[in-house]
Amino acid sequence: MKKIIFDLDDTLYRNELRLEREKAILNFLDCKKEKYLELKKNHGTIESLNILGVNKKQFFDIMDNVPIEIKKDEKLIKILEKIGKNYELIVLSNSSEFCVREVLTKLGIIQLINKYYHGENFENQKPNEECFFMVESRDICVGNSFRKDLEIPKKLGAITILVGEKENPNADFTIRNIYELEKIMKSIENI
Repeated sequence: MKKIIFDLDDTLYRNELRLEREKAILNFLDCKKEKYLELKKNHGTIESLNILGVNKKQFFDIMDNVPIEIKKDEKLIKILEKIGKNYELIVLSNSSEFCVREVLTKLGIIQLINKYYHGENFENQKPNEECFFMVESRDICVGNSFRKDLEIPKKLGAITILVGEKENPNADFTIRNIYELEKIMKSIENI
């Protein structure tokens, strides 16, 4: 069975959670805030924190203490129920296991997801190639960042769908939000 591999944050839901997590990191860093913000221009969050002496476990502890205020998403549930009949649904996130499980539960979709992988499953974070071990040619990958979520899958022969306002000519398809997925799936199935 073909797979659809979803990023989680800012892909399956749009929320202020990412901003709240960023605030929590900045509060934790206190006097190193400026250095962190400078590092983030060229590095991912965890890599920037590692440079500043914050390890992955500390990062996940910070993230796990940010309240997750997300509501059940009936529209998303219906879409995933429909496409889940023909595809194995997988979530691949850099977040902690706790955060991934909590968000999927609050969205009301945890029972629809066949597997999920989180930041604690891997030594490195996306976009590291090891994180995409499950991607095969003609699978579908959906994410909000071409570089982080879709570049490696594209090289592996996956069909890529970028979620968000900005188009990227390297993505096979671009949708404004996850609710447009069902419409795009009809085009993909005709390829």
